[in-house]
Amino acid sequence: MRTPLINAGILDVLCEQARSEVAGLRLNSMWALKHLVWGADTELRKRAVDRLTPGLLVRLITADTEDENLFRRMRSQEDSNDEDEDMDGDDCGDGNKPWTWPAMKEFESVAAGFMRPAVPARMLQAEKKLLALRSRDVELNPERRARNNDLAIQEQGLHLIQNLISLPPSAEGYETAAGQVEMVDYVFDQLGKDRLFEIMAQKLRIKVLHPFARRSSSGPLGHSSNPRAGSVGANDSRVLYPQAKMIGAVVGILVHVAASIPRHRQLVMAQTELLKLLVNHFNNRDAEVRKQLCWMLNNLALQENGADRADCAQRTQELRRLGFLSKLEGLEQGDGELDVRERAKLAAHELKKEPLA
Repeated sequence: MRTPLINAGILDVLCEQARSEVAGLRLNSMWALKHLVWGADTELRKRAVDRLTPGLLVRLITADTEDENLFRRMRSQEDSNDEDEDMDGDDCGDGNKPWTWPAMKEFESVAAGFMRPAVPARMLQAEKKLLALRSRDVELNPERRARNNDLAIQEQGLHLIQNLISLPPSAEGYETAAGQVEMVDYVFDQLGKDRLFEIMAQKLRIKVLHPFARRSSSGPLGHSSNPRAGSVGANDSRVLYPQAKMIGAVVGILVHVAASIPRHRQLVMAQTELLKLLVNHFNNRDAEVRKQLCWMLNNLALQENGADRADCAQRTQELRRLGFLSKLEGLEQGDGELDVRERAKLAAHELKKEPLA
């Protein structure tokens, strides 16, 4: 089915839609592109990157386009409304009260339970129902809708990169490791190795975005002259915590890089800051994130051959030093998911065993 679509020019159409100002078109085009390159040969994968352009792909996985656009629109409306305000209004007692984003309590709740131990299944079911109720608010809340659009596009872009570096088929139809090595090097060369690793690290950090609130119009003494305006200062920004889907997409890329050759494993091991950030996600509530982390460590600890013995020993020693072995043992002994426990057991075994001569 892929060949007729390619012959009909679908690649050019999707890459053009990825440049659209409409968030839905950008999202759908990235979703389609990631499936188009999955299982495709290296020639088509490279052509997809070339048509999309590396610069656009980087922007799609980093830019908060919808959030910034909404911020500019609301800022423009605020400026217009400020001109119509009665400047002789009385000061409001809450004029200097720090502005609070309506969803801040939700994110504070997420932060509080972000790195918590495994919880009972009944509690998880209750949380899923609560999230389902909250999702109804997304369509009515422009801030959350804009943020969700940005996250969805970035997630699909990361999945596209993951599929670009997955095992491609050979001319005979079977998967070839040589093709994967070629694509990992190609993606690093096109996007910039250091830049890509930094982008992935950013996805694992807490992020601060613009506040959506009316700016205060200060009077001669610095007091708000707009009774409905709260002061917006340096501390009045929205704090966003790493999302499970985004974490999983980042780890998925690292799983494929680590599955390549020792040289690529060494590149991952050189990203100390990125690895330290990953250590904090072994108690993530999403089982898929925990499983992906186990696969990544399993791949990093693999020994290619006798020539890789010294480097493999160095990798496993560094992973143990960073605390990954204790995290794996914790999952092996106490995770609520059988699949997670089994994968953690395999990865822990790789980190413990002595490299072969």
